[in-house]
Amino acid sequence: LVLPIVIGLIFASIEIGMLWTAGQRLDEAANAGCRIAGFRGADVVSVRRHVENCLRRQTLIQNYQLNVQDSGPNAESVCVTVSVPMTAAAPDLLCMLGFSLQNRTLSAQAVMRKE
Repeated sequence: LVLPIVIGLIFASIEIGMLWTAGQRLDEAANAGCRIAGFRGADVVSVRRHVENCLRRQTLIQNYQLNVQDSGPNAESVCVTVSVPMTAAAPDLLCMLGFSLQNRTLSAQAVMRKE
């Protein structure tokens, strides 16, 4: 009787831990990408390279989306958003309990002034 509850708690702790770790990596990647995008003359290729260096997990690198909002050369700030589907960040262990990661995303956004 107690075994399904214990298994559910174990699965939940594994899934939450993996999602939290992926969220931290996304935050770090958005900040690194924004730091590079803040330099005058920076291109999207260099921003993408720094974001991928920070993600460090192949499933995250293969599935992430990058959005760089730069209003042109005279803009004062730049915004970088990195998002990834939750199914790429963690296995869908709680789908049997009714909590699925399908169609959900993790995202991180960073805004910095241009130099």
